[in-house]
Amino acid sequence: MQLRGVGRAATVAYMALILYLALAPAPDGPQIPHLDKLIHMVLWGAMAGLFLVGWPGRARWALIVCALHGAATEVMQGTLVMGRSAEWLDWVADVIGAGVVVGLAVWAQSRRGDATPVA
Repeated sequence: MQLRGVGRAATVAYMALILYLALAPAPDGPQIPHLDKLIHMVLWGAMAGLFLVGWPGRARWALIVCALHGAATEVMQGTLVMGRSAEWLDWVADVIGAGVVVGLAVWAQSRRGDATPVA
């Protein structure tokens, strides 16, 4: 199987896993201020990275898909799940995490002189 196919399958599986975890009951644990925002940035950054492996040259789409996934997750947490709430700053953290990874990928691509278009 090509790397692109593996990346696509991994992206879809990862998005489903994140959605499952986001809609499960909130875990008990230490309440470290703003740690959840850092976790959101890392998780959605990884999602953007997987997207770019599956769909190389689609940086804009990686950011759009990650942003929409994050927004949908927050809406579902606020409307479908007891014990969870929608926090729009979580969505902002999602977009920042994805944006950092996409931005680094675009920068690295331009430094290599890669001819693959970034769209």
